[in-house]
Amino acid sequence: MKIVLRKESNTPLYLQIYEQIVQRIQGGILADGDPLPSLRIMAGDLNISVLTVRKAYKWLEAKGYVYIQTGKGVYIRGKRNTSRGVHDPYDWQHLKAVNVIRSQYIINRHKKYYDFSQAVLYPRLLPNPFLSSEMQKILDTDKMLLATYGPVQGDEELRVEISKYLKDYQGLTADPAHLLITSGAQQGIDLITQTLLKPGDTVIVESPCYGGAIDVFINKGINVIPVELDEQGIRSDLLDEVCQKNNPVLLYVNPAFHNPTGTLMSEQRRKELIELAEFYHFFIIEDDYFGEIYFNDIELPAPIKHFDKNGHVIYLKGFSKTLAPGLRIAAILAEGPVFDWLCAAKALMDIGSPLITQKAILPFLRTERMKNHLEKLRTALQIRRDTTVEILSSLTDTIHFQVPKGGFNLWISLPDSMNSFALLKKANEADISFLPGTACFVHQSKHEYMRISYSTLNDQDLIIGLQKLRGVILDFQG
Repeated sequence: MKIVLRKESNTPLYLQIYEQIVQRIQGGILADGDPLPSLRIMAGDLNISVLTVRKAYKWLEAKGYVYIQTGKGVYIRGKRNTSRGVHDPYDWQHLKAVNVIRSQYIINRHKKYYDFSQAVLYPRLLPNPFLSSEMQKILDTDKMLLATYGPVQGDEELRVEISKYLKDYQGLTADPAHLLITSGAQQGIDLITQTLLKPGDTVIVESPCYGGAIDVFINKGINVIPVELDEQGIRSDLLDEVCQKNNPVLLYVNPAFHNPTGTLMSEQRRKELIELAEFYHFFIIEDDYFGEIYFNDIELPAPIKHFDKNGHVIYLKGFSKTLAPGLRIAAILAEGPVFDWLCAAKALMDIGSPLITQKAILPFLRTERMKNHLEKLRTALQIRRDTTVEILSSLTDTIHFQVPKGGFNLWISLPDSMNSFALLKKANEADISFLPGTACFVHQSKHEYMRISYSTLNDQDLIIGLQKLRGVILDFQG
């Protein structure tokens, strides 16, 4: 079991062990009845005292996460199959080291019919028939396409069209030669991390933060420092304090309708991040996948990349969420030596993204369909947001939230007496799923938040599901 200890942290070592094991339990990586490593093995792997490990295990036991069988071991609390003669052929795997520390996917894998856990679009809001037809035309025209590797940097035609797209929709001037195509934004985050970071390096993230980014950083042994948000985005004053004490390599931010909170970072805050990056010499990953999904025709600030003059910002633009999740297309915009480093790392990773998926979205980007699609999408999602706010507004004595100005998500604050995992269990019984807020925090097990995505269901199921969820919350509070 891979536990990453930050010995420079103010958090005691036994609590760091406790928190990371709790994350695995809540994320489903450790299941009911699974054994934990012995005291001696855990202490030896982490180069700490047996007493420290014992204290962590005792704390887990006191909180009800494990039970200890004297002389036999420590097990995740739950029903354990003790029937004689029953042998699990996979038991031996528990003795091996597991390098996966946490994964939002595992937290999210138990989907229910009324699924509010995924920030993805209802399929009928996507241009599937058009893309399917165009893909067939492409194959009919060039039957050798399936037998062709695409360039590591990405298809040149696609890079030209994305350059035009960024100019039209984001106001960004992007040389196609400085664009790198990836298989989705998640691969982009992983690629940047693999290129620029080594175990022990420091990354700063927003708190809360997109869980998939946290997963990448933590699983690579990176020292992740969270910095709180306010209504304008990540707090630059706190960021400055962290930079004075640490030497960050990277800052990860999601400024346009932040996932999970929906916060829209102000222009002033974006400029302040550039100033800090220039002063402390760190890179910024600007992850933009909701930038076009704004409501009420609000005026958006320019991307952070717009204010970047010295190559501090690595801009990551995903197309999967708003156009075609199945095609997994994103683009990285970067300048300077870092671009060549990223291309080299991409070659090592997969020798280039699939060519057919890159060709498939070209017709859509080249026509008015993209503009019309985004306009219809904004309207549909604004209606869904308004429906969600209206139904849940009757719970304002119990829960609290800010109405998002764009994006797919509603971030809900629960009362201290309400545990999001316990609430999720009750919701699952009503065929409802949502994302517990703890998935969006780094080392803290924060249970008083939840994220619901109003983008996934059709209109009727959204209403029914929200009414059911409202009832579950009321009954739970009971």
